[in-house]
Amino acid sequence: MEDNPKILIVDDELGPREALRMILKDDYQVVTAANGNEALAYLYDTEFDVVVLDIRMPDINGIELLGKVKEMAPETEVVMITAYASVDTATNALRLGALDYLIKPFNASSVLDVVEKGLERRSSSIDIFSKLEELRLLNRTLDGKVKQASRNIRTHYEETVCSLVAAIDAKDSYTKGHQERVSEFAVLLGKELKATPEELRLIEQASLLHDIGKIGVPEQILCKKGPLSEEEFEVVRQHPLIGAKIISPVQFLKKVVPLVLHHHECFDGGGYPHGLKGEQIPKGARILSVADAVDAMLSQRPYAPGRSIPEVKVQLKQGAGSQFDPLLVEVILEKDLLAVRVTS
Repeated sequence: MEDNPKILIVDDELGPREALRMILKDDYQVVTAANGNEALAYLYDTEFDVVVLDIRMPDINGIELLGKVKEMAPETEVVMITAYASVDTATNALRLGALDYLIKPFNASSVLDVVEKGLERRSSSIDIFSKLEELRLLNRTLDGKVKQASRNIRTHYEETVCSLVAAIDAKDSYTKGHQERVSEFAVLLGKELKATPEELRLIEQASLLHDIGKIGVPEQILCKKGPLSEEEFEVVRQHPLIGAKIISPVQFLKKVVPLVLHHHECFDGGGYPHGLKGEQIPKGARILSVADAVDAMLSQRPYAPGRSIPEVKVQLKQGAGSQFDPLLVEVILEKDLLAVRVTS
């Protein structure tokens, strides 16, 4: 507690005001005010530790003055003075931030006790406020470090993604450049659909990672020149699950996981791994699905030659509403995005 604390006594009656001053003057700096306006004048110029004020005053009542004190100096403790008939009012004052109340007529012991209580609570409040300021400063420092760490993590993430994409390319010659082409087309389609920057970022990330699960598929199946058996196709069907499992532990890829997991779902519910249907399939996954299929159809594969743009358009029309979201097919055909894809 600070030395020689300042106490303000506010009461329009001289008797109680002087009685309080006499009780407190030996231990504290005591200032008295005969009304609310006089008290406010003191409060504008001086910071008091404790204010003792009467509830009933002619110019500004004690409840109103209490509010002004707490607004001007929140850490200043306020003790209300009341008569027996206004105990309810004093109780309301406690709810508004008053520390306690004294009932007239009061004795010296009660006055000294309540003022000491107020000084202790003010000291505690100041200490807490000081610690909060220290924590805010520490938080700002940590926030800067966290942002720098986040930038470092993202840099490492980008390097890791490049390494993982290279690993997929090395395992399956067909996929070489496939992720990048799918990403470019998916982002192009997303922009035509007025996707937000955040949605485009997720689509781009998911496109680059959508086939990462093929790391878990044997090379003899991936590179087989000819139709896959049902057993082999079942192995291939696991790659969205494997891919989602690989990236799910990475915190900043959490929103990418559903796109990777569901990029082989079909609009009519006939896809895999969960047979989702229509808008149950995340929008980004629906975009990724058609972008993946477009690149597959236009590219030379071990088991099938690349198709022409007119042939791909026919396949998209036939797959609209079954394999693909019909709205996406409509946008691709109306905006002639296949031509843009080929020339880009």
